[in-house]
Amino acid sequence: MRDEIIGLSKISYIDEIRFIDSDKLTDDYIGDERKFIGRQPTNIMPDAETIVIAAIYIGGFVTANYPEYGRMSRLVLSGYYSNIVKPLIPIKEYLMSCGYKAIIMDSESDIKSIPLKGAAVKAGLGWIGKNSLLVNNKYGSFLALGAILTNANISEKYPIAKNMCGNCSKCIEGCPVKAIDVPQRLNRAKCLSNLLEDYNSNLDIIQKINTDGYFFECDICQNICPWNQKHIPTPLDTPYGRLFRGDKLNHIMKVDHLKHMDEETYEMELAPLMIGYKLPYKTFKRNIAILFGQGI
Repeated sequence: MRDEIIGLSKISYIDEIRFIDSDKLTDDYIGDERKFIGRQPTNIMPDAETIVIAAIYIGGFVTANYPEYGRMSRLVLSGYYSNIVKPLIPIKEYLMSCGYKAIIMDSESDIKSIPLKGAAVKAGLGWIGKNSLLVNNKYGSFLALGAILTNANISEKYPIAKNMCGNCSKCIEGCPVKAIDVPQRLNRAKCLSNLLEDYNSNLDIIQKINTDGYFFECDICQNICPWNQKHIPTPLDTPYGRLFRGDKLNHIMKVDHLKHMDEETYEMELAPLMIGYKLPYKTFKRNIAILFGQGI
């Protein structure tokens, strides 16, 4: 059964697939368990036996990085979690066809999902970096995570990766809004990604910082991370990554174009890139006006 699932994962462009037991995810994997009350595997599926962990590399989902261009994060450009949910559907259907239960987990709705980063740590896929993201020595932090809970007993044991952040604190120091109050714990309310998505966020904060051109979501702490440096100039060549051609989007991301983009053009050019979560037009206009100056 594991071999069949691994075969399906390759067809679906999944880069890594692991199978761990559904036992309680302890502090060793997820940090403070109290933050995840009600989100343990058996809270969601009482008879769960296995967590199938999947990861897709998104390091190559970038557009031009120059002052005259605006930017959206790799998360947005790669599909905002739909890129990991859709590939899991054939695996879910296979498990169900074998008579087992299967529920897809993703990071879009935390309250309905197990802590995926902690599960990935248990699966040997990396460690939790000081920016609170999963870091892998091959993929850096550029992994989208998803999982399937199932009552099929197909789990394996994996060696746990050593935390390799050491004394480095570049992500903490480089965050323009100082959203990493404590290493490995992101203050979401302060995070630039949250500020850019919330129309009612504090405009003064955004006006006083350098967002590196990001107007929807943010990769700044990842772009600074030493484990990601090799991926910035030369992303890994992966099956899913080959589907993306950021150079073909650069004309859309020009600041002058963004500043003068009306709602019809927005819906035609930018909105189709926002799979899974769409930034409202009025929030987009607010961000562009603050970051680059008011357009006509």
